[in-house]
Amino acid sequence: MLMQLNTVLEVDHVSKLYSREQISTRQRLATTFTRALMGRPSSPPKKLKSGEFWSLEDISFTLKRGEALGVIGLNGAGKTTLLRTLAGQLLPDKGEIRILGNSAAMIDLTAGFQMSESGSRNIHLRGAMLGRSKEDIEATYDEILDFAELGDAINAPVSTYSSGMLMRLAFSIMVMSKPDILLIDEILSVGDFTFRQKCLSRIREMRAHAAIILVSHSMEQIKLFCNHVILLNKGRVAFKGDPEEAISTYEKMKNKSPISKEEAQAQVLAPQFNNAELIKQIEHFWCNKDGQHITQIHTGETLYLKVSFIVKYKVQRLIIGVPVWTEDRVYVTGFSTELQEKTFQVIPNKRMEFILKVPNLNFNPGSYISNCGITDGLEFLYRGSNSTLVVTSEKSRYWGIVSLPHYWNATNKGEAS
Repeated sequence: MLMQLNTVLEVDHVSKLYSREQISTRQRLATTFTRALMGRPSSPPKKLKSGEFWSLEDISFTLKRGEALGVIGLNGAGKTTLLRTLAGQLLPDKGEIRILGNSAAMIDLTAGFQMSESGSRNIHLRGAMLGRSKEDIEATYDEILDFAELGDAINAPVSTYSSGMLMRLAFSIMVMSKPDILLIDEILSVGDFTFRQKCLSRIREMRAHAAIILVSHSMEQIKLFCNHVILLNKGRVAFKGDPEEAISTYEKMKNKSPISKEEAQAQVLAPQFNNAELIKQIEHFWCNKDGQHITQIHTGETLYLKVSFIVKYKVQRLIIGVPVWTEDRVYVTGFSTELQEKTFQVIPNKRMEFILKVPNLNFNPGSYISNCGITDGLEFLYRGSNSTLVVTSEKSRYWGIVSLPHYWNATNKGEAS
């Protein structure tokens, strides 16, 4: 019995057993089937057989109407298994799940769809699977069509739909069923940006009368929608509570790797490449206006990069590109002769020198890593890293990676009452 006011879901010490060996699975199923035939309740295993492991172990939480719970974790942590168990697709081997009301799950886009039938027919079929009456489905049919935005494709077999179209149809059917609990597993990463925003907006509206469980690798979605977050690690709850703390713990867990920061940056800058048969005596470095090498610059100053080399043949289409990342491997921007739409004539066997000029550098304080790439059209001649550039500033407050010039003015001139 649900004890707390407005509680729609109670998960009480739930565990789920899996096996990597078919024989163990068959033996366990035979035992469960025999007990069911004899009317005896199933009992949790006291000892694991060979190859068996707990995909979920001792999971407990409650969820109230209007709340959104995020479930995060590394691959294989048990997130989808938990969602499938809550959806009734899997039976727990230990513990109980108590639900007040109806639930709808978006776990597998094709689950419940008859692929040879039209989208229109599947609206009725999948609606019936969710426990809706024919009259209820018909009452919301037009609304489902409008939300899905499938046009004439609604009369085509869903086997011809793209993954984005399937997501549109599945999500539309789900939200129009007005479930008390909505289970979502990574589905919102499918489809175009505009429709994803439309889905997120509808989820916000549903929060007034439903509870939501969202499994996602997008920490932005988790922060945006979730009141609480469960972090799973190898089937167990590693953290349960505030989204910011959960995400911080997850990031630390994710970044526990044997490679150093320098090695991680080297992976971003890879591959390094030099076709010595076609290009030689390559130099490139950040510098000031006098051509002197620098490793540090102040925000707002003019930044220069000097590139020089000798090619051994007649280049058809020279392109010099400089992609830039933060030291945390976030891509910032790229400087390229191709973006400038300017062509350069390169004389074989003669040293050529090029200067990149970036006026009024608007990078915020931090360390930036970059490559210098030289190509002839699509063919790479050279790709090598520049020295790390440290940007400093006197500003104590700033947002993001870059600061763009901007100004605020008040336009209302109303008199004080």
